[in-house]
Amino acid sequence: MLQHSTFSALLQTNTKLLMDGATGTELYNRGMFINRCFEEANLSNPELILQLHREYLDAGAQVLSTNSWGANYPKLCKHNFHDRLREMNLQAAQLARKVAQDKAWVAGSVGPLGIQLEPFGPTSYEEARAYFRAQIGALQEGGVDLISLETFTDLSEMQQAILAAREAAPGLPIMAYLSMTPEGRLPTGTPIGSALQKLGDWKVDVIGLNCSVGPQPMFTQLEPLLAQLSCPIAVRPNAGLPRLVEGRHIYMSSPEYLAHFAGEFYRVGVRFVGGCCGTSPVHIRAMANAGRHAAAMSRPHAVSFSESKRSGEKSAAIVSPVEEVPFRERSQWSRKIAEGEPVSSVELLPPAGADPTKVIEQSRLLKEAGVDAINIPDGPRASARMSALLTAVMIEAQAGIETVLHYTCRDRNLLGMQSDLLGAQAIGLRNMLLITGDPPKLGAYPDATGVFDVDAIGLTNMAYRLNCGIDLGERAIGKPCSLSLGVGVNPVHRDFQYEMDRFAWKVDAGAEWAITQPVFDISALERFLEYIEKKNIRIPIIAGIWPLVSHRNAVFMNNEVPGVVIPPDIIERMAQAQDAESAKRAGVEIARQMVEALGSSVAGIQVSAPFGRIDLALAVLGKG
Repeated sequence: MLQHSTFSALLQTNTKLLMDGATGTELYNRGMFINRCFEEANLSNPELILQLHREYLDAGAQVLSTNSWGANYPKLCKHNFHDRLREMNLQAAQLARKVAQDKAWVAGSVGPLGIQLEPFGPTSYEEARAYFRAQIGALQEGGVDLISLETFTDLSEMQQAILAAREAAPGLPIMAYLSMTPEGRLPTGTPIGSALQKLGDWKVDVIGLNCSVGPQPMFTQLEPLLAQLSCPIAVRPNAGLPRLVEGRHIYMSSPEYLAHFAGEFYRVGVRFVGGCCGTSPVHIRAMANAGRHAAAMSRPHAVSFSESKRSGEKSAAIVSPVEEVPFRERSQWSRKIAEGEPVSSVELLPPAGADPTKVIEQSRLLKEAGVDAINIPDGPRASARMSALLTAVMIEAQAGIETVLHYTCRDRNLLGMQSDLLGAQAIGLRNMLLITGDPPKLGAYPDATGVFDVDAIGLTNMAYRLNCGIDLGERAIGKPCSLSLGVGVNPVHRDFQYEMDRFAWKVDAGAEWAITQPVFDISALERFLEYIEKKNIRIPIIAGIWPLVSHRNAVFMNNEVPGVVIPPDIIERMAQAQDAESAKRAGVEIARQMVEALGSSVAGIQVSAPFGRIDLALAVLGKG
């Protein structure tokens, strides 16, 4: 069900939409010869067109394009169908409308005339405008919601199409796409930035790029221009550049590649994303997943946080119908963090089998030693273990100590994640470490499917909304959740700025504290702490510490555990240990020295218990 009465009303919001994919290349792939008039299939084979529209709608497209791109007078003359122009465009609109109903918008697709306009050809501006007017009038009669002017390379011709649209379909929004070269220019040499600015000057409703190139060149050209463009932006890239394979031109970009860039386009503020030549319903389905990811992340165009979040003010983008539970009242863990008391946790893996006895007994011992919480990973390195959520429930109920539950995006879709978070609230779990999760290919079941509807940023947004009493569908849930929201951060990420940008977005999304990856380089952690202080990303940081148990363990972690970097001097120090016990003592000593060096610069320490050795973890914490 569409949420706005007209497309014009939608344009007044910050709504992002997914367009459909290619029509021409898909019809060719489905058996239509290249020398045929593809638009004539509206009349001779309407079921083929209906089926393509249905597949795009089922894949997640929110805007369906009519099969009318070449249905103008000059192009139809070449196939001797010029006398059926109105009939062909009317049917194109009605077929798309029949599938879209009230579930999607219908864009009347209008392409260039395929002839030269004055002063380079015999066709006058008035004649060109009349050709466009005839086609657009028929599309409006058929019930389209907007006019989509696509793949134009001549600004003069585009201007005539815009004028014709205003004359033939007054009141319908105009979406105007230019087609650029890989170098970022129109074929005439005009820089694409200047050309897009011209479209803005002509007061079209949406400006954008489509066809000719794949997503990467479009992204490269558009990203630096976005701040200069006042109109909503749309992009419909090809599935890369075609390659000649055994006599056929094949578009090589995978659905995953298009989906990646769809997410990037949404991230930088592009509002309408779809596909052009070579894209199929499979590509659109993958891009729809990226769109859901972007909607959950929604930064800053939907539900997100502004810089004012860090000073305690909610973004105006979220309207909470209820008062949030104060952070210090959510758990003992939150209370200690809020009051500036150092917290301590020990990481224990959920059982590999169905017997929780050992982990519960270890948790009791850690509570007696004065540890604040048990950190429960969720399928670390994509392993299959007992449910982390249920492990946490049993530990809290039977050992009487709070847990910090890792919760990942890998194994659940948006609905499952929201259900789990509500269930965690109901059963009494409060401390949530929200992370993306290791991909299945890292684990023992590399062919398992990773869901990843959202990543940690989107998951944090979702959890924060629940704390505001609002679910994913913008509906009130009654009493708000009181989850204490933590996130992961890696101070030694190979791309430090990328990691810091993501960390800032997590804080914007609602993160209240963070736990680092195991850190072995104090200088790297200090650089991280200085950076977030300078950038005013001020949430409490709990340092992850891992006591190494052997030189082999150090080498393995440095090379095979994602996000872990161990300096050569630490590896060498472990190599000097004479036997297993001296290696363990060296590992604990290294970890203890890091804890002492950190002092009060962090809000607490999270220690891993390698191979279940809680005695080593307690020794690091000085509680052994």
